[in-house]
Amino acid sequence: MKLDGKTTEELLAMIREIEDDPANRQSTGLYLYTEKARKKTDKIARAIAALAAEKRRLAGDPVPCNGYSGRKSNRRR
Repeated sequence: MKLDGKTTEELLAMIREIEDDPANRQSTGLYLYTEKARKKTDKIARAIAALAAEKRRLAGDPVPCNGYSGRKSNRRR
């Protein structure tokens, strides 16, 4: 699956197609979709996030990704 050069709208449409396909539905178990469908949608979601980060970077407004800052980082003093 090639995701390079696709717009956000095209990527979202791809996710909708995967979710709307009855072959990707799982009737039993914890998950709504099959493992293959979940992997595809996760890959597309990561591409959307990367595209948004690239747009922010090109606009000169990068958002730093500091990650986890500690268990009690919001504790009142």
